[in-house]
Amino acid sequence: MSSKGPLSQRVSETWKRWEMASFDAPPVAAPVQKTVKPVQAAPDPELLRKEVKRLHDAALASGHAEGYAGGHAQGLEAGTDEGYKAGHQQGYEAGFAAGHASGQERTQQEIAQLQALAQECAISITSVEAEMGQALISLAINIAEQVLRSTLEAHPEKLLDIVHDITHIDTGKETALKLRINPADLELVQNYLDEDPGAGKWRLLPDAAIERGGCIAETALGSIDATLQTRWQRVTSALGRQTALSKGGK
Repeated sequence: MSSKGPLSQRVSETWKRWEMASFDAPPVAAPVQKTVKPVQAAPDPELLRKEVKRLHDAALASGHAEGYAGGHAQGLEAGTDEGYKAGHQQGYEAGFAAGHASGQERTQQEIAQLQALAQECAISITSVEAEMGQALISLAINIAEQVLRSTLEAHPEKLLDIVHDITHIDTGKETALKLRINPADLELVQNYLDEDPGAGKWRLLPDAAIERGGCIAETALGSIDATLQTRWQRVTSALGRQTALSKGGK
């Protein structure tokens, strides 16, 4: 164990060996030099004015640039929106006009088709009416022919009406007048002439080529065809038909 106690230990720690100080003179501290600020000259008014103008122009340019940029952005947005609306309106109007024109064209085509169909129907109806009309005329003629023959068979004296008209024509000359009739009607007509004082100048001639109910008168001025066939053709021609009377009622 060490013989040194705590006290001796503290003394040894604090004790220092003495040494002789130096005999040299202490150093002289350097004199503190004071910094003297130079006196600034007064600014040139012209330079100051130019600087102020420069700063003013720079501020104007900066404001102009910022205003232009902001106005350009707002104008672009507004122009885009307005352009969109205008384009939408123009597109709507163009689409409406195109649709309207297309609709009108289609309507005109449908109208033309309907007119063509109506014209075809009218032509068909006219054709049907014409065919029906001709059929009715033919039917009427056939019925009239049957009625005529039935009447002449039942009443042969109907021929005397024609004979009376012919024999009372003023021929202008007292020459012999001939009246050709069917042999079957000879007796009937001769009895009529015998009873008519004004028909004494007529001479009857039987002619088998003349159908019953008709006659042919021969005068100095010409012949009068009053046969049944000729009279029938005159009636049918008035109806727009040229139909000959069937022979013997066939």
